[in-house]
Amino acid sequence: MTTRTALVQGTDDAVTEALVRRLTADGFRVTVTDPAGEEPDAAVAAIGSLDALVCAVGQPPHAPFPDANPQEWFHGVMATLTPAFRLVRASVPALRESAAGRIVLLGSGWSTGDRPGATAASAVHGAVVALTKTLARDLGPDGITVNEVVCDDAEPPAPDAVAVAVSYLCGPTAGAMVGQLLTLGCSGVLRP
Repeated sequence: MTTRTALVQGTDDAVTEALVRRLTADGFRVTVTDPAGEEPDAAVAAIGSLDALVCAVGQPPHAPFPDANPQEWFHGVMATLTPAFRLVRASVPALRESAAGRIVLLGSGWSTGDRPGATAASAVHGAVVALTKTLARDLGPDGITVNEVVCDDAEPPAPDAVAVAVSYLCGPTAGAMVGQLLTLGCSGVLRP
């Protein structure tokens, strides 16, 4: 039996540790990369084959929009989105070679829009929702599923709960779940 491989890029140490434990228990050989660390192409090349990518997207600084410096606002958005975009892009060729490639993005979904001063975070996580849905459409014909695990940053779920959700989405029974937002937590407004 061939060992499956997973690449995890986290923004929270406790969640990353829970993901490594769970995916390892699922039979994955797991490599962790830091968003500020090595180049994405080098991280993927060092692994060789790739079956699953789990990529967390952080939060830019919160600030009131009317007073925001436009360059700082835009820089915060791009600095938060770019590492995830680059890693996903670098991973796609290897995931195409997998029998069942999986991309799981970890984000905040629409919940950031409920926070004061969160226009930059809302822009980032709205983009992650759109990226999840469009990548699912674009990569589905290549046998790659793309989904997002949504964790409200105001009431974050336990790291093990995140790991269980990711485990499911990286597993063989989740092949028909495509372009979906799996929201964790016990409160908040439900949105598409």
